[in-house]
Amino acid sequence: MTYKIYTASLLKEGLVAYLSLRDGEAVWTTDFTNATSTEQVAEETLKLEADRGEQNNIIVGPYTVDVTSEDGRLVPLENRERIRAGGPTIKLPISGKTKQHTQAAA
Repeated sequence: MTYKIYTASLLKEGLVAYLSLRDGEAVWTTDFTNATSTEQVAEETLKLEADRGEQNNIIVGPYTVDVTSEDGRLVPLENRERIRAGGPTIKLPISGKTKQHTQAAA
């Protein structure tokens, strides 16, 4: 079964965020696993809270993402959204300064 969640970008940090409703209060979290889906709450309620988040300048560009439930956890159906939720699919290069800090700490 396909459900929907809301995602956007946090206005100040530019990070990917997901709408989570906790005890009836809307929170934008960067943790995909905490997103609230239409399995739990009506889509109209999620849309209302997403619109409110944008009007209050917390997030920009909210939109829905199709997800499914596998083994009790939500999984995005599109690759783009899997990458947004999980981060880069390649190992990122380490800069010279990061290497120095890593070696000094060891």
